[in-house]
Amino acid sequence: MPTKRPSRLRAVYHSLPPSIAKISSRTLWTARTFRDQRLKHQLFGEKASLVPPLYVMEDGPRDYKEFKRNGIDTFQRFLSLGLRPTDKILDVGSGIGRKTLPLLDYITTGTYDGIDPITKQVKWCQEKITSRYPNFRFQRIDVWSKHYNPSGTVRPSEYRFPFEDAQFDFVMLGSVFTHMFPDDVDHYIGEISRVLKPGGKGWVTFLLLNKDSETAIADKTSTIDLAYEVEQGSRADNPNRLESAIGHQEQLVLQMFAKYEIQADIAEYGSWCGRQVSSYQDVFKIIKR
Repeated sequence: MPTKRPSRLRAVYHSLPPSIAKISSRTLWTARTFRDQRLKHQLFGEKASLVPPLYVMEDGPRDYKEFKRNGIDTFQRFLSLGLRPTDKILDVGSGIGRKTLPLLDYITTGTYDGIDPITKQVKWCQEKITSRYPNFRFQRIDVWSKHYNPSGTVRPSEYRFPFEDAQFDFVMLGSVFTHMFPDDVDHYIGEISRVLKPGGKGWVTFLLLNKDSETAIADKTSTIDLAYEVEQGSRADNPNRLESAIGHQEQLVLQMFAKYEIQADIAEYGSWCGRQVSSYQDVFKIIKR
């Protein structure tokens, strides 16, 4: 699919003080939510009430067509990795249910646990989804993030997932490591290894820095301009809010997975840096040894 350079509006948005940017965004997306109500019902039918208003979406494109397409695409990937209706699933960074909706009628005797630091998203999913599908559970985790959860009491590099060892058959992390620093990523991969059963599988996305993506960034053909050095070779696209998008060195990521006895293979490199592919971010398929 074609890619686009970041718009001037995005650059202007990045330059706004956080309080002004938040008010401007809320006003815009509230108006669009009311405008697109008919479209929402056309796309989702009886499950429309399980789809959040646009102004609540903070985990991807604020668009109902994209919400549905994202859900279907990721669900198809899960199936290709061997997801079963009986599996116990962990969704780290469950957000507003973007990956959850297609699973509701597929997971039968299995369970789904979603964790996320953003209170309003977790609360929305609890009220709308868990109330109808009790085997789908959501809980807020009080992990610190300068932008997403500045009052958090635990650093990501020290956070222990609230689950027992070897509890899950399948784990998913969509656009989580794209907002985290290397030491935090390393610790989370350790936690993924801890809670996965031997042979457990997973789907994880990154913005990977390698020869191809670094060339695209230098040539200004990437849709995300990871121009600002962070640490350990990682880069961010916004010096005022580093967590908005962070790319990590591919070899460093592979070393982290290997360190925790997880086999990680690239399922697809993403279109974020100009490739003509279906996935926007780079996708790993993982297996716990």
